[in-house]
Amino acid sequence: MSGLYIHIPFCKKACFYCDFHFSVSFSMKEKMISTIIDELTFRKDFFDPNDRISSIYFGGGTPSVLSMQEIDKILGTVFNYYLVDKNVEITFECNPDDLDKEYLKGLKFVGVNRLSIGVQSFNDEHLKWMNRSHNANQSLKCLETAAQIGLKNISIDLIYGLPHLSDDEWYKTVNQAFNMPINHLSAYILTMEENTPYIKLVNQGKYDKPNDDISSKHYQILVQLSNEFRWEHYEVSSFCKPSNYSRHNSSYWNGKKYLGVGPSAHSFDSKIRYWNVSSNKSYLEYVPSRENFFESEELNISNRLNENIMTGLRTKWGIDLGKLSKDYKYDISNLFHDDIKYWVSLDWVEIKDSNMRLTDEGMLFADHIASTLFMN
Repeated sequence: MSGLYIHIPFCKKACFYCDFHFSVSFSMKEKMISTIIDELTFRKDFFDPNDRISSIYFGGGTPSVLSMQEIDKILGTVFNYYLVDKNVEITFECNPDDLDKEYLKGLKFVGVNRLSIGVQSFNDEHLKWMNRSHNANQSLKCLETAAQIGLKNISIDLIYGLPHLSDDEWYKTVNQAFNMPINHLSAYILTMEENTPYIKLVNQGKYDKPNDDISSKHYQILVQLSNEFRWEHYEVSSFCKPSNYSRHNSSYWNGKKYLGVGPSAHSFDSKIRYWNVSSNKSYLEYVPSRENFFESEELNISNRLNENIMTGLRTKWGIDLGKLSKDYKYDISNLFHDDIKYWVSLDWVEIKDSNMRLTDEGMLFADHIASTLFMN
């Protein structure tokens, strides 16, 4: 089963912490949709004839700036040119202020069966601080309406680690989220990314930078509540009701083949990574000629091994040490015996048979642990 990612590079407003590729100018929107459709048509051979698309993901940017006709055209192209599984998961990223009843009905009508809503917070003060375009009431309303019209597969995003977000406020936010009609939650730590307004404001002394202790405490509150509500913490940033995993994101973590179309979109065919040019202007110029619109890198043995370690340790399923030893001749158990013993003593790591996984506490240190185990 393979995945298809469609990047919609437009937003109505720029969140000051975001470093994803997007534009707030819609002047090229019509041409962009046509070019994305063009890319979809000629890149169908990325997949083998028998490869079935099991997940389609509209990301961005903000896909909910699209009209229903534009969404239908894109999906029509996918179904015309690709072998799509009858139970395909079609996820649509969206902002609460775009989701009135008619728009939600339209999404359901054209085949969208999973929503990923950028709620970020239920606190208006924090939403203003992040320069979000919606308010808390719009989030509550759209979730209620989506459930009413029968959209049951709903994920929301939340952001934690804000310097002025108290533990009590974060507890209330998470508790409220778990009581909403959703089955999936993605929670991301606030970070300072290069070339964003946030890092510039911090450097100018106008905003506080994230605090590691605050972020760690927020993460612990999140994990605690997920356990109390009996949700699965199945990936570092991902929580769900039992077995309601994001099929699309899981394909990334499991190394499945996926194609990304649109500016800045990434693809992976099990051996080679591809990434499209991160410029709307260049993308529109190069795609019609079929040249120079992407770069690629063939992964060597150590790259593939390290990616398996990194992605595997981010999930609740961990990594199979025996399989890695067999496939890559890389015996982690012996090479890092003392490190692993230390992590086990801290209750960061669990070892069962040949499986190594991180505990909830260990998830806080996933990147550090994984990088320690990398093949150089």
